[in-house]
Amino acid sequence: MSGAWTTISAIAAGALCSAAVVTGARRYFRWIQQDHYLPPGRASWSFARMAPWAIAYVPTGCLASLHGCRVHVDYHGCIADQWPQRLMWVQNLDLNEYGEANNIVILYPQAKGDSRTGTGCWNWGFPKDDTLFDTKMSAQLLTVMNMLDELPRTLELAQELPFGEGPPSSRAPVVVRLDEDGYQKGVDVDLQVMSLSS
Repeated sequence: MSGAWTTISAIAAGALCSAAVVTGARRYFRWIQQDHYLPPGRASWSFARMAPWAIAYVPTGCLASLHGCRVHVDYHGCIADQWPQRLMWVQNLDLNEYGEANNIVILYPQAKGDSRTGTGCWNWGFPKDDTLFDTKMSAQLLTVMNMLDELPRTLELAQELPFGEGPPSSRAPVVVRLDEDGYQKGVDVDLQVMSLSS
């Protein structure tokens, strides 16, 4: 059993099918224009250090409708700021196979980091960049929550490309509506955010 299976099964209290039940994951990812989900600038943060794209795996059972599907958010560790290494991460964790076997959308938000926070790192401890870095009001967590709050629309606007291909070259404009606290305005979504991992 892989570490991915151990983690995701424990979070779901053992109520999941093994990835062995399916022959494999779909060979496509959805590319989400993550920078469109950044909260509006405010005094608490100066630089979000987020990559322009997030990646999502949508299992076959969730393609027609997300109703009844769960969501797992995977926060990568510090990783090279190049897409080939990031794609190796999302393709080789076995999370997509478990998502396919259990109707779980896997969301891979992408932090960019820098030489100070660490290349490809999340802001785990730099209040100078974001005084709220360790709260749900941080720029990075609000970005992820904004994507989740309107996930059906987020995935509808995302471009689907085969495994191994980097981010799309064309970027269509996306209008994101945010309230005064930086949360995305939208319809309530019948999704269960199952877990957050790193």
